[in-house]
Amino acid sequence: MASQQYPSQGAYPPPGAAPPPYVAYDPAPAPGHVPPPQPPPPAAHGAANVKAEKPAQKEKKGFFSSFMKEAEKVGKQIGVELDKAGKSINETVDKNYTSALLDLFKTGNVVQLISRVTGKTVQIVVNPVGQLVIDANGPLDPNAFNTLWTVTNEGNNQVRLHNFNNYITIADGLIVVKTYPPDTPHGLETKFQLIQIQQQFIIFESLKEKTRHLAFLPAGQLKPALAAGKEPDSHFGVKLVSTAYPVITPVVTKHK
Repeated sequence: MASQQYPSQGAYPPPGAAPPPYVAYDPAPAPGHVPPPQPPPPAAHGAANVKAEKPAQKEKKGFFSSFMKEAEKVGKQIGVELDKAGKSINETVDKNYTSALLDLFKTGNVVQLISRVTGKTVQIVVNPVGQLVIDANGPLDPNAFNTLWTVTNEGNNQVRLHNFNNYITIADGLIVVKTYPPDTPHGLETKFQLIQIQQQFIIFESLKEKTRHLAFLPAGQLKPALAAGKEPDSHFGVKLVSTAYPVITPVVTKHK
């Protein structure tokens, strides 16, 4: 596979999406322009009667006021604890959930990831400065080697994805391609929690940087992971390209 050459990155955004050219501001008034009437000049300064105001007295804090403040603090703390409990429950569900879709992510399986917002596959391409990057403008062709992702499943619906040892990673809020030679240790930045949504889509959440996800914009370019939640731009369909596991096909017999 060393002889394979990754394709060049496409241009973003698509033609016609650029803003209009910059036009310098011309301060000269248009012909026939009539300036608006000017406001009258301010009145001459003179002696004026100024009414002295008594300083506002501080409201005395009573028992009820103190009680309400304490209740507010308790309410906020309860809200924080409920948020923590909710996140813990969601993490437990994500780790233990089973489905036919999640079952596609077995170690050694090769899959294509289809972006919900572009309808195209996640692929590796070469950007203008010669770096490997990913976008969501790839073909659905199973022979397009740069769209194929090999799965390593480490249990609890947690996976690593690579294309010929080029791994998808999230580090410092950015999604980058990082090469790990075979039999070398992999950083946590390569590891993702699978989250199934709406029965047909998968979300990839970074295990190194929780709440940050793999996502793409409608034109196909990457969306920074630090700005990517669980919106549709982080949803992916999954197409199984090859597997080393037996596929069970139900046999239908006709009754005479």
